[in-house]
Amino acid sequence: MGYNRPEAKRLAKQAMRNTVPHPMLVTLVYVLLTSVLAYLVSMLVANPFITFYYYVVDRSYEIHDLVRVLLTPRSVALYGLVQLLLTVFGWIMAFGYNSYTLRMARNEQPGYQNLLDGFRTLGRAFLVNLLITIFINLWSLVLLVPAFVVLGVAAMVESGGLILLAVLLLLAGAVLSVVISYRYRLAVYFLLDNPDMGALASITASKRAMTGWKGELFIQDLSFLGWYVLVAVVSGLAGGLGVLFGPGAVGLLTVLVSAAFGLWLTPYVWGTEANFYDWVVRGRYSWQPPAGPDSGYQSPYGGF
Repeated sequence: MGYNRPEAKRLAKQAMRNTVPHPMLVTLVYVLLTSVLAYLVSMLVANPFITFYYYVVDRSYEIHDLVRVLLTPRSVALYGLVQLLLTVFGWIMAFGYNSYTLRMARNEQPGYQNLLDGFRTLGRAFLVNLLITIFINLWSLVLLVPAFVVLGVAAMVESGGLILLAVLLLLAGAVLSVVISYRYRLAVYFLLDNPDMGALASITASKRAMTGWKGELFIQDLSFLGWYVLVAVVSGLAGGLGVLFGPGAVGLLTVLVSAAFGLWLTPYVWGTEANFYDWVVRGRYSWQPPAGPDSGYQSPYGGF
């Protein structure tokens, strides 16, 4: 029997129903600690480049004055440092959420504390994300170089045919970059199941495991597209109804509806991916009947 995508989805939803506290509540905490926190920080430390752009469009100020006032080394460095810290923090928290959804899919009854698993293995959680980011960007650069070379030649000889070829090469490079990114999708799972494995070893293991499975995982990702479209449509309808009650209600209804769907959809999608990992690597789906009254979640990394 091969990998059964509908069954993997069904088991992910079953695991969500059986997990206490409910995954939507844990996901809410995860979102508050990541997206909401990042939004609040962005309000305190504004993007100097965006501010510069707005003032340039306004055309009421001289560009050299804007550069001198807005794009100071201090403001640019502060913004860059904050964004770097937020990115790293997001990596660590995503590692913890991966840990939570994997244990959820296996019916191990994880909880809020599971979100901190990335901090319990901070070096590996950071390094695996850093290496994956570097590898994907390097591959993307290599794949896009031919397109830029052809584009440069096309500009010099003013050839429409070469411009078309450059566009096709750009599209091909983008597609290949996505394909390559799928090689690394299981690296975090290998780290979660093997506390002694290094980040680079987990990436190698993921590349081996994903051989012949990239298309299957891509189709699985694509199968959730309808849900994301539904979230957008329902949010739009909620916003339309909110018009009847004033501008404030528009934003409130849209945020509440989008959040409700997102809090359900996120653990569903990640739990299904955990089932995919367990099938590819372990030859069976993640969900198993509870082993007994003391079979609750135990972090493989121990306490702080």
